[in-house]
Amino acid sequence: MKKERLSANRSFFRIGVGILLAVALFIIGTINLDSTPPLYWDEGWTLSVARNWVERGHYGRLLAGQPAPPGLEAAISVTGPIALSFYVFGVGVWQGRLVGVLFMLVTLGITYYLARQLYDRRVAAGTLAVLLLLPMYPQLHPLFMGRTVLAEIPMLFYLLTGYTCFLLSTYWSIYFIFLALLFWGIALITKAQVLPFWTISLALPLLVTLFKRQWKFAGLLAVGLGASLLVSQCLLLLEQFLLRGHTLPKTHLSGLYNFTALVPLMSNRLDALGTILVVGFPTLLGLSYNSWKYIKDSQQALSCEVQEVVRIALISLAGSWFAWYLLLSVGWGRYLFPATFVGTIFVAVMLRDLTDDFSLLSTIKRGASALTLSHFRWENSGALFAMILTVWSLSITVKGLYHLYFVFPDTSALEVVHFLNTQTPSNTLIETYESELHFLLNRRYHYPPDQISVDLNLRNLGNDISINYDPLATDPDYLVIGSVGHGSELYRPVLNNKAFRLLRTYGGYNVYERVR
Repeated sequence: MKKERLSANRSFFRIGVGILLAVALFIIGTINLDSTPPLYWDEGWTLSVARNWVERGHYGRLLAGQPAPPGLEAAISVTGPIALSFYVFGVGVWQGRLVGVLFMLVTLGITYYLARQLYDRRVAAGTLAVLLLLPMYPQLHPLFMGRTVLAEIPMLFYLLTGYTCFLLSTYWSIYFIFLALLFWGIALITKAQVLPFWTISLALPLLVTLFKRQWKFAGLLAVGLGASLLVSQCLLLLEQFLLRGHTLPKTHLSGLYNFTALVPLMSNRLDALGTILVVGFPTLLGLSYNSWKYIKDSQQALSCEVQEVVRIALISLAGSWFAWYLLLSVGWGRYLFPATFVGTIFVAVMLRDLTDDFSLLSTIKRGASALTLSHFRWENSGALFAMILTVWSLSITVKGLYHLYFVFPDTSALEVVHFLNTQTPSNTLIETYESELHFLLNRRYHYPPDQISVDLNLRNLGNDISINYDPLATDPDYLVIGSVGHGSELYRPVLNNKAFRLLRTYGGYNVYERVR
């Protein structure tokens, strides 16, 4: 009886701690949500489409006040929830970013549950600790990514929920496989980048289960691999059907994958290697350690459990993503985030083994013994390494979070929009490439074609591409140049020709008035 009460008390305590942690993360996640980090270019397209969908019934952007096709926004599986938030809470920055915060909280919960099912409660708690305390780089931190209108966090939610449902289908109810297919299908349309790595994550354990003659697992993996692809295509057809009459055909972009997926330049390879060796190093070690451990333990095992199958899948997913990032990606830090997020589970396993099941006292004793250099033992060296890695990562992460909350806040985008909405005539036409301003403007605005964005990125990678764009073709009244406009130099000719005069400056934004 006492044991049952003790067990019940522990369960209530854990539930209470979980609720408090969720509330704390929600509060932290929503502090200064409209200004931290500053609203930026990638978010603007998605927010614009979501606003237009809610207010006009048009799934797409506006160009000079007229409906325009969708383009660089996130998939409908991201834009849809944001539109719902706009419908319920109104149009605004925090309303759009709130969706990411909620996705972040649920994804952390799914990750905890998945880690607990694959290992134990200590590893699950360690996974959350590593995710929140040791990422070292803002764009690898769930709190940062959850506060932005990007597709990474929603994609991870759909993807990891799919693996969780696959796991449950093997020992709870076979019907969970249908949920796995649905969530994997949604993940595949949320971010096209995930397709090759997800395919590897199912294909590799499929080969292992076939080799070990685990026909049930092999069958489920084969169904998951084929049917999820079918589901993703059906979802795209459903999207087209539902948006018929409410959108316009997308414009084909030439060369898009030449800077988002396939960049075999040595300078980018060195940048990617540097990022991995600094901020991706713990995850790389965790994946390597668990891969070695699996190969070592599986040599004598003739069968495998479902937990082992999912572990192989997740290691394959994160490992193949790491390999692509190193060998072919453009090297932007954000592109490494999914791999480090998934790989955190295996970092926690590595730290558990190095710290005697997360024993602080034992780890300190072992680390101190390693420093004496009297008797070399791998256990002592591992404990010392774990201590150094944790302290090093934690110090950099804390510094990054400090900058996020106390240095990054910037309301200049909101100030620009307020000026344009209140101090310019209602029929004003504004030329700006700063898409983060578009969705809040109540004036007509114009921007370069999406192909210009692709060509600019290709030019930055060393391609000899001429950029032909005339900002005066639409006869704009005002010009707003921010970080993207400055970096692209699209508007330098018209500024040199004195076609505009500087009117106001808000942070990194310059507002120009047309000289008539």
